[in-house]
Amino acid sequence: GLMLIVRRVAGLVTVQDRGRPGFAAHGVPRGGALVPALARRANGALGHDEGAACLEIFGRFAAVAETAVEIATERADARALRVGEAIVVDPDPKLRVRYLAIAGGVDAPLHLGSRATLLAAELGRPLRAGDRVAPSAERADRAVRARQTEARAPDAFDLRDPVRLLAGPDRPELAHALAHAPWRIGAASDRTGTRLEGAPIPHDALARIPSSPMVPGAVQLPPGGTPIVIGPDGPTTGGYPIVAVV
Repeated sequence: GLMLIVRRVAGLVTVQDRGRPGFAAHGVPRGGALVPALARRANGALGHDEGAACLEIFGRFAAVAETAVEIATERADARALRVGEAIVVDPDPKLRVRYLAIAGGVDAPLHLGSRATLLAAELGRPLRAGDRVAPSAERADRAVRARQTEARAPDAFDLRDPVRLLAGPDRPELAHALAHAPWRIGAASDRTGTRLEGAPIPHDALARIPSSPMVPGAVQLPPGGTPIVIGPDGPTTGGYPIVAVV
């Protein structure tokens, strides 16, 4: 049966799983959860496979249970909702996104082996008020799920951990300047790329490179000198220098 009825969305809410690795040669980004460790934590609290489909929430999400259902967020706070009970996921000031898993995983059409929403390819669409969120057909047996939950430790995920960089293939000497300057995440960031704001890194903006393969985590340096970190929905090729890779 149906599970949750969406009451309000303020921001971007999409279905995400582990994405579509292996199709970059066809121009299909990997996609999937922006922060896999947090999606794993929400899924793990319900005993799901770490790649099960869940909701990724930029902003605020409110829904009401149409049937009794178990849910969990990235805080590993599994609990049961009664019929008619509301769930509200508010923004966390420390996190760009939050995750909501429902028992059985979120149903969405399978494309290239994944249920992940990929807006650039019009695979899926953002959730909006009035939508219904249902479990997928591969719903795990309740007892098995409980055993898995007991055996699974929460993911270690510390916001104070350093961001590790590899010097990039195009201007590796600029990686040092990138790593030793203060940056903040720009408001224009999204799943395609995270824009960093700070003092521009001087470089020869005319020294364009041939369009080359791109991976999530690649740090591009456009002519303005402020970096863009490619996200899971980012392009599979690009023509700006890649000075580092996260």
